[in-house]
Amino acid sequence: MIRLTLDNQVMEMPTGSTILDAAQKLDIEIPTLCHWPGLKHNTSCMLCLVEVEGRRDLLPACATPIQADMVVTTVSERLTRARKAALELLLSDHLGDCMGPCQVACPAGMDIPLMLHQIAAGDYPAAMKTIMAHIPLPRILGRICSAPCEKTCRRGQIDQPVSICRLKQLVGDHETTFMPEMTPPTGKRVAIVGSGPSGLTAAYYLQVKGIACTVFEQAERPGGEPSHGIFRFAAGGGGPGG
Repeated sequence: MIRLTLDNQVMEMPTGSTILDAAQKLDIEIPTLCHWPGLKHNTSCMLCLVEVEGRRDLLPACATPIQADMVVTTVSERLTRARKAALELLLSDHLGDCMGPCQVACPAGMDIPLMLHQIAAGDYPAAMKTIMAHIPLPRILGRICSAPCEKTCRRGQIDQPVSICRLKQLVGDHETTFMPEMTPPTGKRVAIVGSGPSGLTAAYYLQVKGIACTVFEQAERPGGEPSHGIFRFAAGGGGPGG
């Protein structure tokens, strides 16, 4: 065990530990962007800089091993200035990827990260609301979508992409009584020819906006290709779900 002082707190840590490990043990928050437990240190964001007594330069907490009797400071005006400068440098070369790549790749533009957070929290009604804001037929799309979102999922760089489509399908199957917030009737009316996915999608969003819709369909039942074609070949049979 190695003895050190971190923000005026004396502690002991196992040999090989980093300053960031020590800070986390004391619940001291040091900002990081490039660090991830279990992965090799990149030391590229330089947001986890700390001051070490006896050193003129600032050191990255994620990659600096602790030493006996080391005295470390994690909060100071100098560190605030240095971290701000590091962040400004990162943003100066920013490629505009403020949105998750999965959301950018989604043709419907659904807020996939928000949906995943809501599912993880067990809040299926909220997840359904997020989905329906962009995708009114999640039970169908969750089964037949080509999943461009999963092809860009950053989780795939670690092990495998998140099963976004299956999760969307799960929410759609679970929340079968979802009702959107409706705008009061506007008095306007629209006729829609064809009850396929496009026609039903148009009818859904128009009615949410308070516009009454009448859908005309020449076939015996609505649904278009998903109802009459795709699901005839689906494993196990059965009809589609909206």
